[in-house]
Amino acid sequence: MEKIEAENLLHRAFSVFLFNSKYELLLQQRSATKVTFPLVWTNTCCSHPLYRESELIEENYLGVRNAAQRKLLDELGIPAEDLPVDQFTPLGRILYKAPSDGKWGEHEWKTDQLISCLTAS
Repeated sequence: MEKIEAENLLHRAFSVFLFNSKYELLLQQRSATKVTFPLVWTNTCCSHPLYRESELIEENYLGVRNAAQRKLLDELGIPAEDLPVDQFTPLGRILYKAPSDGKWGEHEWKTDQLISCLTAS
């Protein structure tokens, strides 16, 4: 947090809110080994687009949609074919800054990358 405050460091991020057909939100408990916010219950998943061609595409938010597919597979085992990129809906922009334990924290620019997805199951 000291470096975030001193240098106003910021990075790109996104959040996924995954709902089933009953509009129930899938929540996830963060790992105890996470540096920031260990064991906290949170939205379906959060991450950062990587610096790779498929995740840098700005048109129709395709890059972040690809990043969301990657992270849903990594964290929850949900294959891309179960959640096509056209099912993701960008919700808006958020500037997010939060201390975790005083030493660590987050400062993220969720640029048109807050994602919602409604599934049939």
